[in-house]
Amino acid sequence: MDREVVGSALVDTPAHLDRLASDIGQRGILVPLDLGFNQVFATLDGNHRIAVALRLGLDHVPVALHQLPEHPRPGHAKPMADADHRVLIGGWEAAQR
Repeated sequence: MDREVVGSALVDTPAHLDRLASDIGQRGILVPLDLGFNQVFATLDGNHRIAVALRLGLDHVPVALHQLPEHPRPGHAKPMADADHRVLIGGWEAAQR
């Protein structure tokens, strides 16, 4: 793995993301991004995959949506805008059908 510690953070080097981009370019995203949400916040597991998808210009990525309770709130949770919440609820409801 091309990762290094910078200060107290573990960061990926460009070589790591280049290899991931090559793999996704050849095989696609094999493990869906994991997007948990509620009306207050959202969490995403898949930051590297979405960064590579944007780099490659992919129009679609596989995403597993699931609703989260409001408590406890994970430290990496980001605020949820009402408009974004409506989009996610629509996708989640469509996936339940």
